[in-house]
Amino acid sequence: MSSPVPPVSVVVLAKDEKRCIARCLDSVAGRGFDRIVVLDTGSADGTIELVREYRKVGVELLSMPWTGSFADARNHGIDVVGTGWIVFLDADEWFAPDAAERLIARLQELAVTSVPPGAAFAPVILDVDRGSWVDQVPRVFLVESGIRYRGTVHEYPVVAGDRDTPIELYRVDVEIRHDGYTPEVVYGKRKTERNIALLDLARAGAPDDPRWLYFTVHDGLPFLQASRLIRFCEELEELAARRSRTGDHLPPVHYLRRALPLACQGLGFQGDWDTVDRYCLRIDELDGGGSPDAQYLRAMAEVADGVATTRTLKETIAIRRADESLLKSTLCRSGRHLDAAIAALLECRGGADDAERYRAICDRWDDMFFEGSRLRTPQAVLL
Repeated sequence: MSSPVPPVSVVVLAKDEKRCIARCLDSVAGRGFDRIVVLDTGSADGTIELVREYRKVGVELLSMPWTGSFADARNHGIDVVGTGWIVFLDADEWFAPDAAERLIARLQELAVTSVPPGAAFAPVILDVDRGSWVDQVPRVFLVESGIRYRGTVHEYPVVAGDRDTPIELYRVDVEIRHDGYTPEVVYGKRKTERNIALLDLARAGAPDDPRWLYFTVHDGLPFLQASRLIRFCEELEELAARRSRTGDHLPPVHYLRRALPLACQGLGFQGDWDTVDRYCLRIDELDGGGSPDAQYLRAMAEVADGVATTRTLKETIAIRRADESLLKSTLCRSGRHLDAAIAALLECRGGADDAERYRAICDRWDDMFFEGSRLRTPQAVLL
C-alpha cells in the first residue's frame, strides 16, 4: 500500500500589500494547492478587505500581531499548516506561468521517493526590475522536517534542536517573480529604515552571526560611513577565519565575499580608494583570480580619478566576454555592471558618442555608482 501524498500549502506573509497581493494570489489560486493561507501582521491599507474577496476560491485569511520578527511570522505559518509541504511566497512575488503546477508535480514526485532529512528547496527568484535572480533562498520544505526560522529580518531556516543545524539546500527549477525593491516601494514602505532597525537587534542578539553583518552593509550601504564599513568587513574577516558557524547553511566566507564589493562602493563614493584597492585584492583571492567584481571596482577607481587606461578598458571587456568569469560575480552574473563600467571608461577617455552607443545596446545597471548605467552624483545616492 502506497503512502499518502503530503498536502502542499502556500503561506503568504502580508502587511499593507494592497498594491500586489491580488497578483500574488491569482498566481496560486486554482493551481492545485491544498491550502492557501494569507497571514496578515497588521495591514491598514485595504489588504485585508481585498484578501477576503479570495475566500470564494479557498484562500484563508489569518491574522497575528507583528512581533518585530519575520522569523516569528514564518514560524507561526509553519504551525498553522501543521503537516505536509509548505511553500512560502512573499506578497510582492508571484509564480511565473505554469510554475505553480510544475512545483506541485515535482513535490508529488518527491513524495514517492525519499526526501533527505532537513531538506529545503530553493526556486529561482527573478527580480523583474533589476533583471537579476537568486537561487539560494529556501522557500519549500516538509513541515515534519523540524525546520524553523531564525532572525528578525532576512531570516533563515534551520533544523531546530538543542543546537540548530543547517538545512540541506536543493534547487528546484521553478521561477518566482518579484518586484518589491523598486525605489517607489522601498521608500513608500520605509523598508530601509525598518530593516536597519531590525538588523541592529539581530546583531545585538547574535554578534557572531555573519549574516547580520552582511545584510547591515547591504541594506544600509548609502548611509554607512567608511569607518563602519571597514569595521563590518574586518568582523566578517574574523568570523571567516574562525569558521564561525550558526545554523545557517551558508558559511561566513560567503557573506564576506558578498559584503566586500558592496562596501567598496560605499568606500569609493566616500573617496577611500586605497581601501577599495586592498579589498579588490581580497576579492580576487576569494574568487581564485580574475574576479569580475574586482575588475569593476578597479575600473571605477580609474573613472573617479579621471584617467581611464587602455589596459583597464581591454581587461574589463575581456572579463565581460568570459561567461565563466561572470559566474563568480555577486553583483551581477549577467555582467551589467561591467557594461556600465565599460561605457564610463569610454566616456572618460573622451569617447562620449562611443559610450552612448554602447549603453544603447546594454541592459541598464543601478548601484551606488550608476543609475540607468549613467554615473550618479553623490546627492542622488541618498535620495
